[in-house]
Amino acid sequence: MSLRSMAATLLTVATIGASQTAIALEAGDWVTRIGGAYLTATSESDDVSGSPGARVEADDGSSLGFSIGYMLTDHWSVDLLGAIPFSHDIEGRGTLDGAGTVATTDQLPPTLSLLYYFQPYSHFRPYAGLGLNYTIFYNENGRGPLAGANIELDDSLGLALNLGADLDINERWFANLSAWYVDLTTEASINGGAKFDVAIDPVVVMFGLGRVF
Repeated sequence: MSLRSMAATLLTVATIGASQTAIALEAGDWVTRIGGAYLTATSESDDVSGSPGARVEADDGSSLGFSIGYMLTDHWSVDLLGAIPFSHDIEGRGTLDGAGTVATTDQLPPTLSLLYYFQPYSHFRPYAGLGLNYTIFYNENGRGPLAGANIELDDSLGLALNLGADLDINERWFANLSAWYVDLTTEASINGGAKFDVAIDPVVVMFGLGRVF
């Protein structure tokens, strides 16, 4: 099922259930979400050290995302986002365009955010948040022209913006659509040489289900 079809199905189910009593978030509630997450990188790297015009870019990735939040008040919550690791191919750009995949990596993107719910007592609850993302890169490997090279990507700390909305299915379950923009830049090195910045700045979209406890 495509992400578009998944979103349409979830929203249809939630709309059917909208006649049920609204969940009405309150201080002390726990809010959990789980769903399919799709990450799109929006930026390229600086020039690869020693190779003017040679750049790289991470491709898209998908995984299973999940979050847990605690309602500090009826409107404010603290929320922790996690995911099963994303895997990415790193493609050549600029003068490396046509080289194909030059490296692969896995990453974990835990994000801690403060969320504000605009309508905590409604069937439809939009929210917005600001937080910190800490992305952990590991299992880097060279491919194609960089096969056998020692590739290293430093972990990254950056701001994250979150927009989302919940739509009730019944008195406990809801459908969720959420999106994050993350200020994510990592330093890369090849065979221990001079480092260069790789700006990924991803947009992450998640469709899923949630429950209030």
